[in-house]
Amino acid sequence: MLTIRVEQEFGLSTPIDVSRALIIFDEVCNNLNLMLDTKKIWYEKGFSRKQASQHRLFTDSDVSEAVQSRWEKRYKKNYPFFGEGIWDGESDEDSAGIDLTSSISSANRRTNPMSLTVEFPINITKTKLTFDRMVVFLKHLLELNEYCTYLSVESGGYSFSEIIPKENGYDEVYKKVFPDRISCGWMLYIPAVLIPELIPEAARIIPVMNGEKQNGTIVVSTEEIFDGNNKEHIGKANDIEIKLLDLGFLPLITEL
Repeated sequence: MLTIRVEQEFGLSTPIDVSRALIIFDEVCNNLNLMLDTKKIWYEKGFSRKQASQHRLFTDSDVSEAVQSRWEKRYKKNYPFFGEGIWDGESDEDSAGIDLTSSISSANRRTNPMSLTVEFPINITKTKLTFDRMVVFLKHLLELNEYCTYLSVESGGYSFSEIIPKENGYDEVYKKVFPDRISCGWMLYIPAVLIPELIPEAARIIPVMNGEKQNGTIVVSTEEIFDGNNKEHIGKANDIEIKLLDLGFLPLITEL
């Protein structure tokens, strides 16, 4: 099994409320089902598997009123911080999850900053996931959530460090090139206009349009499903990160 991770940093024109959050969860769930050709049942996350299997987020026709009420009470208590998550109730190694939380924009590039994370496992030989389906999914997230400064797809823990013990402590080893900067992985959205000639290392350069105007670009490292444990795939993503830094389009994580 390979775990795919989609992460988006975006902003909102007004502070999030629970109704808006539920719309985001609903849209992401529906489009994830379309992308994977599944019909997942989603539950509110909890502190144990038993607790996290008790409360379905959606009834047959609408959002669970009980879940919505709990979220509104928590948000009122923790305001302005919002943080909720859902999962599909599968076994640990097969489960998918979606988290929506308040974020930080140290460089003030986003008002009311939010972070969305979607994780799901695939069997790479049986999955319905394809390059084209993932692009459609990303474009939907860009339409759903405004003021996006970062959107990426990766797998195999590509952007996370691995702790390697040594005699006098430990080393943090990364697959990505620059630990303090955003990473490419499989696909990376850049909120700028890029042309293929600028990044010959990329497998594809996909314009993201708003009407007739281009808002940004999706840079793709490989047209096959990206495996963060595959040295060839890692090398392709690394080459793109180096080129994007040279071009000035690989910001520090603190600059989002």
